[in-house]
Amino acid sequence: MHKQTTAELLAIVGGLSKPSKMPGYAYGIPAQACKVGSLLRTVKGSTCSKCYALKGMYVFPVVRAAQSRRMESLSDPVWILAMTELISRRTKSVPFFRWHDSGDLQSLEHLSKIVEIAKNLPEVSFWLPTRETATVKEFLANIGIFPTNLCVRISAPMIGRTPEKIAGTVGSSVEDTSGFSCPAPKQGNACGDCRACWNPKVENVSYHAH
Repeated sequence: MHKQTTAELLAIVGGLSKPSKMPGYAYGIPAQACKVGSLLRTVKGSTCSKCYALKGMYVFPVVRAAQSRRMESLSDPVWILAMTELISRRTKSVPFFRWHDSGDLQSLEHLSKIVEIAKNLPEVSFWLPTRETATVKEFLANIGIFPTNLCVRISAPMIGRTPEKIAGTVGSSVEDTSGFSCPAPKQGNACGDCRACWNPKVENVSYHAH
């Protein structure tokens, strides 16, 4: 790939998202495309039953259009290279990146691409929350381990429950008294100086229900 402009890179990957509470950039795809999440949305008491990514600013047409473009871009043969270069440019001052402020893993190939990007950018801390435990287990069993700068957090499917423990990952939960309590509700609904979600040494992060 020749040295492309930031505008060209954004066009390839469909753009990045910039959640207001986060310290840096993220990448969101349609929550409607979540595989496990789509099933959990119909289950009372599940962590997806009141999905934040299906309300608020996420329903704006411009946001949904951007998410759809990103979804389509996942199959682009230069997606890994474009994302690597774009994230590198966007994280110069704040080297933290979140995968999927909306949406989730679509396939083993999708996860493998994310792993390659993390390997390409060892100076960036990546956080990947996911409910796609089968995909995570398949990767760990057949492909390898996650790089140390990619914090894969298994999200608990039910409110008040702890997440499944999978070697090589950590967890997150909602309204669960165990683990580290997300401080965002006490500081303007923002991460502030907290980086617990990106820290693989934090075994479980408990969030308040949105």
